[in-house]
Amino acid sequence: MRTLVFIALVLFTVVAAGVTSRATRQAKPRFNQELFARHSSHPKSTATGANPHESVVVEHFFSTQVDHFDLQNTEQWTLRYFSNTELYRDGGPIFIFLGGFRPIVPSMIGDTTLIYEMAREVNGAIFAFESRFYGISQVTGDLSTENLSLLNADQILADLAEFVTHIRREFIEDENARVLVAGSEWGGGLAAWFRIRYPHLGNAAWSSSGYMNAMVNFADFSEAWGDTMINHGSQECYSEIFVAFHVMQNLIDMGRADVLFDKFNICHEIDADNEFQVQYFFYTLMGSIELFTIARKNLADFTEVCDAITGADSDTAVDSFANWFNNRWLDDDECLVSDPDVSVERFQDTDWESDFNALGARQALYQECTEFGWFFTTDSPFQPFGDRVGVDFFIELCSRIFGEWITLETITQGVDRSNNRFGGINPGASLTHFTNGDADPWRKIGITRNITQDITAVIIPDQLGSSDLPAISEDDPIELQTIKRKLKNTILGYLFPDAPVAPANV
Repeated sequence: MRTLVFIALVLFTVVAAGVTSRATRQAKPRFNQELFARHSSHPKSTATGANPHESVVVEHFFSTQVDHFDLQNTEQWTLRYFSNTELYRDGGPIFIFLGGFRPIVPSMIGDTTLIYEMAREVNGAIFAFESRFYGISQVTGDLSTENLSLLNADQILADLAEFVTHIRREFIEDENARVLVAGSEWGGGLAAWFRIRYPHLGNAAWSSSGYMNAMVNFADFSEAWGDTMINHGSQECYSEIFVAFHVMQNLIDMGRADVLFDKFNICHEIDADNEFQVQYFFYTLMGSIELFTIARKNLADFTEVCDAITGADSDTAVDSFANWFNNRWLDDDECLVSDPDVSVERFQDTDWESDFNALGARQALYQECTEFGWFFTTDSPFQPFGDRVGVDFFIELCSRIFGEWITLETITQGVDRSNNRFGGINPGASLTHFTNGDADPWRKIGITRNITQDITAVIIPDQLGSSDLPAISEDDPIELQTIKRKLKNTILGYLFPDAPVAPANV
């Protein structure tokens, strides 16, 4: 790690360069709503998510209660789901993949997935289930804060319970069909929670990189990300980022925010006296590199980032980081929105057609502010992003967007309630299998150890999140192929626990 003396020298070099202050840039603004939606496609990716057999995946709609817990409210709404039943034979099981925080897409249950492989081996029917308020599963006329009171894990799980009953009775006409519920990330958390709340409807669960443990201050995320950067990028790269962020903090403290405006393609000059704006600036820079490196679930992206940062012919660490940010994260005609008031205004839009809402950013942030937390702070000293992003930033963000009724106390109560209901890192979800990549920062809120003989976990070496979702491929590392095969046998064994041998064709 570079010394503080060297940081001071770098700071002097940056300040000595001198710039002309400007208030705003005339460029296409880019909002970092992906940071709040907790998912994104890779910023430079052209992948469509399609697969060769997408035609066998059929879109359907299912009606259920608007509010499952108010007997006086008989209103209904219609959620979307997909089916893939080309493999199904009478007596086969049901496989349900949960969309979680994101809209469902046909490729979630296409023939390039491991869940499809499982269905093929036991003649199962596969479904993708879209959470209420995400994608086009629109419960209410808009996304007002009042309407979002109907968005929580309990309501989604109750939707799923009604859906399972519908699929058994009406779709495949087998009320005794066994059901596997699966999902990735927050969908993985929902899968395990369904086993806890409705064990009579879900016979087994597979939680891939599942978000299980709610917490207000998720400082461990950036610390774990830093470990992955060192192990799969380089120590030099980690140190360069460390120096850059500490120099930027010093510039802000010295009243030289104009230097950062000149070096970074941000839309608005930073008001150093506005603590909320300073926190937002550092959060967006931190989140940009974190998101870039983990969005495609490919550890090679850490190497790509490091090559760009450490290989740049730049005078200072700040210049190196700014070069990566301006050329790899942003397009040529973009500037990053750095004024939180502008972003707050966008997040306050309640129209379903808003790009924020189509992505699920407002909805996901609401659930984080009321149920889960998972706020990425810089409160750990063992991460490279300085110390300017605290829990108070997220409290203010939540209250500005959804109302002053959101406070640290209400967020803490929501987090405690979630863990009390679902068990946190000690869930009672029998016949459930958890997987996590050992390089995935999200593993810090997942289940990474066996709890009982039928609540099991596997850590996948040298992988980010959800590397177990695709079908087994010769392109997989040998160890990953082996883990996927064992995973299939474990999950199918949970689905058919009374079978004297593994299910047919396994």
